[in-house]
Amino acid sequence: MRYTLGTTLFVLSILMAGSPAAQDARGLLQAADRAIGASAVNSVQYNATGWIRFLGQNFTADQDWNRVDLQSYTQTIDYGSKSAKEEYVRVQGNNPRIGGGAGFPIVGAPRTTNFVNGNVAWTLNAQGQPQAQTGEAEVRQFLLWVSPHGFIKAALQDPNVSVTDRHFVRTGRTMKVVGFTTMGKYRATGEFNDQNLLERVVTWIPSPVMGDMQVEIRYTEYKDVGNGAKFPFHIHVHQGDHPFLGGRNLMDLAISNASVNVANAAQAVPDAVRSARPPAVNVTTMQLAPGVWLLGGGSHNSVAVEFRDYITVIEGPLDDERSNAVIAAAKRVIPNKPIRYLVNTHHHWDHSGGIRAFAAEGATIVTQESNKDFYERIVLAPQPRSLSPDRLSKFPFATTGPGPQRLETFAERHAISDGTQTVMSYHVEGLNHAGDMAIVYLPGPKILVSADMGPPAPNTPAANVNANSVTLYNNIKRLKLDVTQHVPIHGNPSSHADFERTVAPAAAQQQTTAAGG
Repeated sequence: MRYTLGTTLFVLSILMAGSPAAQDARGLLQAADRAIGASAVNSVQYNATGWIRFLGQNFTADQDWNRVDLQSYTQTIDYGSKSAKEEYVRVQGNNPRIGGGAGFPIVGAPRTTNFVNGNVAWTLNAQGQPQAQTGEAEVRQFLLWVSPHGFIKAALQDPNVSVTDRHFVRTGRTMKVVGFTTMGKYRATGEFNDQNLLERVVTWIPSPVMGDMQVEIRYTEYKDVGNGAKFPFHIHVHQGDHPFLGGRNLMDLAISNASVNVANAAQAVPDAVRSARPPAVNVTTMQLAPGVWLLGGGSHNSVAVEFRDYITVIEGPLDDERSNAVIAAAKRVIPNKPIRYLVNTHHHWDHSGGIRAFAAEGATIVTQESNKDFYERIVLAPQPRSLSPDRLSKFPFATTGPGPQRLETFAERHAISDGTQTVMSYHVEGLNHAGDMAIVYLPGPKILVSADMGPPAPNTPAANVNANSVTLYNNIKRLKLDVTQHVPIHGNPSSHADFERTVAPAAAQQQTTAAGG
């Protein structure tokens, strides 16, 4: 009994003291705390200019994200309430006008305001009214804990925090690297220099396309900001880096001023946001022609096409949840047939985020050939998805089994046909939005499916017709397609007669301008 009690007390003393690695890490973190005054910082606010990029909206899958300038940027963080406010104004500047994303290229100087308070996130619409963003709260809250002061606070709370030495060959420096876990699942590492200043954070957040997507944040040019605190005056962020892709720049901030323990830093949750419920995934169905169904009800549409022995679906958008609902709806309106093909219009993440669900279903993914490496080696690859497991990661194919994920690519055109139904994909020429864009044509019912190219509302003045719609018009003429009905991935079906009346004058005006130039 004495032996057992003595052993128990010894084990308890070890547990209370913590592991040697944790003790070493705590010593470093305490030194880092003294270096920037983290424990005395309850809130921080900083202003900056710089640039920001559109995540997942590059012109081609192998390029960096498309970029615009930040006319202003302000971030306010309150650690006690786990709340933050991010406000910025974007302008196009002299950046290339190729690539996608809502509101790109920038017209004017739109303002974006994002908030988080614990497990609640929201933004302000164009009228300044709060709108809930239920799916954003967790990641926004986590990003508070990888800010310079937040990292030290959160790492000190982890009983299993650890530290290791790492030599960086290219710089010839040896850094202390601290690793910790917070919020039950998010892992972060931080590199500290010989002045105990945090220089770089490497972490991961969930992405429907990338899985556990790497985020890298670099902090440099630390300056005193009062109250015994320091703050970095240059912040550079990468998001979506991958060994097969290289670096993906997201943001660069040149801070003009920063202050700590500011008044009114905590962000109160508006009543309208507090009572909001997560929107249900809603898929509505509408028959467009015999054997052709529109699967709508959300921000992105899909189209299901019945063949003799199978189903082809056009577009698997957004994420696993949306595409699984689309799959169920397609099987409901076209029963007792498997989904054999998923036709993808382009690689932008809001249009490719659900293709893994179709791969899990056993469907072949049809896409333009420039996406081959990105889809095979990254999107459909069995890489970690621990932060947000999806259907394919939970039910993977065996590497050597009979059903690996299939991909069919094309340069200019692709056909799916069984003699009774045909679906044609055509590569779009001359589009600044995405270099891999495809339009999908059903010659039987004369239906054209397109993404991010309109059509515009009938009778839109020629001066207000989007250039993407003119590109669609030009490609219809180039391919000599006989179209009766337009079915956009965003919006409602409309007639080609309306499209012709609205877009033809804009196309003629564009040709006249080009000829004059």
